[in-house]
Amino acid sequence: MKIKSLLFATLVAIAFSSCEKIAGPGGTSTITGTVSGINETDGQYESIEITVTPGSLLEHGDYFIVNQLSGDNYYFYFNNPVWVTSADPSLQGRTGVQIDFSYDDTDLEIANKVNSALSANLSAGFNINTVGDIITLTATEMGNIPDPDDVSTPFLVDVSNQGKVGFIGEETAMTDMRVYLCYGENELYDESTKTGANGAFTFRNLQIGKYSVYVLSKDSVTQEYTVPVRQEIEITADGSVVEVGNLFIQH
Repeated sequence: MKIKSLLFATLVAIAFSSCEKIAGPGGTSTITGTVSGINETDGQYESIEITVTPGSLLEHGDYFIVNQLSGDNYYFYFNNPVWVTSADPSLQGRTGVQIDFSYDDTDLEIANKVNSALSANLSAGFNINTVGDIITLTATEMGNIPDPDDVSTPFLVDVSNQGKVGFIGEETAMTDMRVYLCYGENELYDESTKTGANGAFTFRNLQIGKYSVYVLSKDSVTQEYTVPVRQEIEITADGSVVEVGNLFIQH
């Protein structure tokens, strides 16, 4: 009687173990899929910083230039009314703006005068902000603007952020992208592969069980590949080919 009970228990255990789905290598099944994405880059607003000096460092006729993404390009020249000669350098192809000054003007007074001239002529193309003797121009449109120049002034005129146009491409197959496979409930990947020329990937020799497949997409803020695009999948029969489908990423 004991022998029959033991035999029955053994058969039950064998039957139960044969029904278990244990994910992992060593089987005869395959998981396939593809990865596609869009090549996307964020646009940038150009930012220019102008650090002015006191009037004592300026000369009658000194000028600097500022360009715009659209509209006129300008030169701003300094005129000391005590001089009888013209301060205008008369640059061809640009619009000139006169700024009257005195050698006694402080840097803050010069900054206010320059700010007024910029605001009167460039407010459509730039947001203009002045703090102390530093004037910041931030373009109102995204794009790469030809660089400004301090030319003959003692000012510092620099591009603090280079503008560029944002770009969104068409959806294409992602080649040579790393794809990760997790067995069962594992969070960390157990194996990985790379996509081929058509964006396709394959994991072979897998057992019956549950899996998850993921690929990393670009984070829109950090521009790093840190966002997982994951697909849960299950193999239910030996010798089967299970299709994950397409994993879409930002590239």
